[in-house]
Amino acid sequence: MKRLVAYTSMLVCGFASLSEAQDLDPDASEAAARAALAVLSVAATPNETLSSLSFLSASGNASNLRYTQLRGGFKPLDNGLYLEGLIAYQNYNPVLIFPEIASDSEVDVTWSSLAATVGVGWEQLIGNDWYIRPAVHLSLGHVTTDAVFSNFPLFPGRAGDSSVVDGNLYAFGAGGSLSIFREAQFGRWEAEFRLRQSFLEFYPINEPQADDARANSNQTTLFSRYRYPLDNVKLLGRPSKLVLDGGVVLYHGDSAMVLDTDWLATAGIGIEVDTTRIGIPAVQAGRIMLNGIVADSFSGFSVGFGIRF
Repeated sequence: MKRLVAYTSMLVCGFASLSEAQDLDPDASEAAARAALAVLSVAATPNETLSSLSFLSASGNASNLRYTQLRGGFKPLDNGLYLEGLIAYQNYNPVLIFPEIASDSEVDVTWSSLAATVGVGWEQLIGNDWYIRPAVHLSLGHVTTDAVFSNFPLFPGRAGDSSVVDGNLYAFGAGGSLSIFREAQFGRWEAEFRLRQSFLEFYPINEPQADDARANSNQTTLFSRYRYPLDNVKLLGRPSKLVLDGGVVLYHGDSAMVLDTDWLATAGIGIEVDTTRIGIPAVQAGRIMLNGIVADSFSGFSVGFGIRF
């Protein structure tokens, strides 16, 4: 956790009573806001290695991560216009050591983030079943921080609570992404491959103490999924498919710093069910996946659900 300690240790300078908030070192306050924005940026960026509806749980020696996303995209018209959206909730609880307080004291900090992100893109065939999709994105989010030890003047605490301080920071983000993807057939196997680069920058909303704080989410995602028909396994009266997938998210910049990892990898197995007999408009199949999660600083699993149009 060396990088994370170095990054967030600046927050200690911002721990003070509310009456001392006016004397807060501006650099410390800005660092606190930047850390909060960096945590929020991870939640607000679509994670394409997970299913459309996913529940992730991971932990390590000094951190716990819980993440839920509802993500989807579609083409509303018979052209290249593509719309996508994300709603995500994240709870991140690293246990940090702050030398400024005491050399061997652990500080329990919980970051809770709620974010909504929308994107508008254009899909274009570039040859051999490969497509390219540039998109622009806007995001709104809210991050709260519970810090044990003292008040967090950047985020005003609740009246009458002297042990744990709840704080609120609202933020907006803007940026873009570039995706390259392909769907192919290899014998009876159906395959899809995706490469995506996303960059969003986040700024606090109406938070004077944050000064010029900003943080970015800079992620590279590589992902592939394979389907194989299971002729003898029938669900809902229709044959099902075995699904295998795997991917890796490469974190750069602020998101890598706050998560204390440069990468996160997933590998999963699941089953896809033909839902055409149910009669849901435009929906061809439903999918359930179980994925293993591994990174530098934690490991865990996710359960995901998806639909195919």
